[in-house]
Amino acid sequence: MTTLVRRWPVGRGALTAALAVVALVLLFLGPTFGRAEPDHNYRPPLPVDAIESGCYPLPGGARLDGLAYQVRRDTDVTTAAGERRRLRGHYDLVDRGEAQRLLVEAFRSVGFTLVPEVAEDAGDTGSHPDGGSGAVQLRADGETVRITVRELPDTDAETLVRGEFVLDLPVVAVARPDDPTCDRPSSTKRWPVPSLSSSWASLW
Repeated sequence: MTTLVRRWPVGRGALTAALAVVALVLLFLGPTFGRAEPDHNYRPPLPVDAIESGCYPLPGGARLDGLAYQVRRDTDVTTAAGERRRLRGHYDLVDRGEAQRLLVEAFRSVGFTLVPEVAEDAGDTGSHPDGGSGAVQLRADGETVRITVRELPDTDAETLVRGEFVLDLPVVAVARPDDPTCDRPSSTKRWPVPSLSSSWASLW
């Protein structure tokens, strides 16, 4: 009787072993290929603050130091008194009185003084969030700034955003037209406004 003995081709066992070694190496090293090193910072980059950027500075170079705020919109509008700038934002952590005090102090610190509201300056009261009542007016070197502050309803000591403010300002040109930051609405808050709805801008 003849016994058949199956013989593997020469070198096949060595090839199988080599492939197994390669598979193990890839298994252990695979997680390091094509992956960024974790830095535990998963928040996207935040745009620069619209005022701190200096792209559209406040009159006199005023800064809102001491007040936690977010600029929501910065727009040029046509009023009864001519072209004006409207900067709208939210304030945090303080009540209406303290927010107004900090806003007024920001302009007084750069030379503005408080003056009474007068009829010819208040001709555009309808564009203020509360109809123009309670606005504070300051002047310096022929420039007028009007501050309106309104507390949001249903807020308390545990609420982060407490209210909103409107700064009625002289129109200003962009300070650094070649700076890419000053061309980004996400940084300047100067969002494009549809030309067919000029009244829409006053709602923001």
